[in-house]
Amino acid sequence: MKTVLLSAVLAAVFGMALPVIAAEQTVTMDIEKMTCALCPLTVRKAMERVDGVQDVEVDFDSKIATVTFDDSKTTADAVAQASTEVGYPATPVRK
Repeated sequence: MKTVLLSAVLAAVFGMALPVIAAEQTVTMDIEKMTCALCPLTVRKAMERVDGVQDVEVDFDSKIATVTFDDSKTTADAVAQASTEVGYPATPVRK
């Protein structure tokens, strides 16, 4: 009985995965094909639907979106894809 209990405890202690520490990321994206004042609203709503996105700001004049997201839930490429899928191709600005 002691061996079974000890085995269970060791398996629990050493078999547990270490928690992943999520990091908040902020990325700037170039947005194509925005031609009117409603386009940024469409882009923002599409990006906000991506799980993990915390904040989206879209500037129509500069054709830029600034997106803050939890990198344990999504990626910049996934957020860009959401915009692209609604007709506004987005490209993360790589630094």
